Amino acid sequence: MQSLVVDAQWDPRAEYDVSDAERESKKAMNASQVWRDPELRVTERERPTPEGDEVLVRVRYAGICGSDVSMLETDEDGYVHYSAYLRLPNVTGHEFVGEVVETGDDAQLFEEGDLVTAEVTDYCGRCNMCRQGFMGHCENFEQLGFTIPGAFAEYAAVPEKLCWDVSALRDAYETDDEALRAAATIEPSTITYHGLFARADGVLPGDYHVYHGAGPIGLTGMNVSRAAGAGKVIAFEPSDARREVARDLGFEHVYNPIEDDPVETIASVTDGEGADVHVETAGAVSQTYPAIEDSLAEGANVVHISNAASDPDVALRKYQGNSAQLYGSEGHTGQQVYPRVIRLMAAGQLDNRPLITSTFDLSNADEAIRTAAERVDGKVLIEI
Repeated sequence: MQSLVVDAQWDPRAEYDVSDAERESKKAMNASQVWRDPELRVTERERPTPEGDEVLVRVRYAGICGSDVSMLETDEDGYVHYSAYLRLPNVTGHEFVGEVVETGDDAQLFEEGDLVTAEVTDYCGRCNMCRQGFMGHCENFEQLGFTIPGAFAEYAAVPEKLCWDVSALRDAYETDDEALRAAATIEPSTITYHGLFARADGVLPGDYHVYHGAGPIGLTGMNVSRAAGAGKVIAFEPSDARREVARDLGFEHVYNPIEDDPVETIASVTDGEGADVHVETAGAVSQTYPAIEDSLAEGANVVHISNAASDPDVALRKYQGNSAQLYGSEGHTGQQVYPRVIRLMAAGQLDNRPLITSTFDLSNADEAIRTAAERVDGKVLIEI
């Protein structure tokens, strides 16, 4: 089968303390400290056979995430920008939808022909974190497209416990193809849904939401906020093209933070009340956090989602004085996040199709990655 594979050299930085587990498994906990001089190629690999608890999915569409791009971007020494978990070589890709074509001997949840998407983190269910309900922080985790083969391929073998049926979307869209394209955006939508409703406490209908960064995660998040009843959704994004995508999605309050001072703009749009919810999806924390802290509504929630390359100076007194909360949010595993996002789509409350701005065949996946790396598109899909 055709697959998109990323490979690189295992060359830990001199100052990085490689653990015995990392050395033995070749699974880096911080890829930016270990993997060097990455290469991308479309190649032929053997079609996987599902294990007993897996299903084999014929992938139809897969979205390119910023993490996929950062596995290929490097610093001046050749080390990848991606700073989390990574084992190479590997088939990347984790935002996908497809059709079940085979089931393992012990798989019971799905049948051939079912349309599914999947969570990313494969959790053991037995470690201390899992037993507390924090499966996204499993001590024995693997991740589709990061440490085990992912979805930039014709077929992917996926643990059935991670899969969710998206067949209900067939009734919400005009054609199966439109339903599949929409379903390929479920995973990025769950990222902000998890931050707003599984991590933050007390986000309510009518709240004013501000997004700092309108890339794919920010754009899908803005749609989630609107679907959940936000009073106003405000976004700051320096890219002209991405601001235009946000406006095409129907958002009125979209601004260039270089030209429009965020603090003054938020005060104007909210009649001086400030933002009830700030969502950091830009990663430019030295610019975003001062603006966030100067525009907090009383009792505001700040949800940090981006993988920032540095840490901001945090003005704790401003959080204290405004009774504000800062929540770190990573991933989307558990807590019924996936089925609830699927329900929003099936009900017609969440439609991400307008933010899909480019689609490439798998044979041109390298070009798709380069397009996503320009950071001007909404969501780039690979059709398989």
